[in-house]
Amino acid sequence: MEITLKDGLMVGDEHIKSLTLRKLTTGDVLDSEIASEQVKLTNQGHKLIASSAVMSAELYRRSIKKIGALDGPLSMKQLKSLSLTDYELLRIAYEALNNPIIEEVAENSAEGR
Repeated sequence: MEITLKDGLMVGDEHIKSLTLRKLTTGDVLDSEIASEQVKLTNQGHKLIASSAVMSAELYRRSIKKIGALDGPLSMKQLKSLSLTDYELLRIAYEALNNPIIEEVAENSAEGR
């Protein structure tokens, strides 16, 4: 799935606005879960806790196949440098591509169900 960013991403001297997403793999999900885990001090001592915000960001960045001519995924630093508008465009496209419920609703709507 290709999207056009409104504000784009600066990579060196190049201002890139084209972004290609791909469907996630099980490996992407597992790697994102691992990357989102952090050791936190709780009332029961230190525990490994997953951050849902980090998990989402990891999934979004891993779903980027290409940005301009550059192969993905984006680094977390690059992802953080996106404008809020572009981040929202990425999030919406990611959900449409990777959420089967959205696909099913779209298919049912097209078929008049």
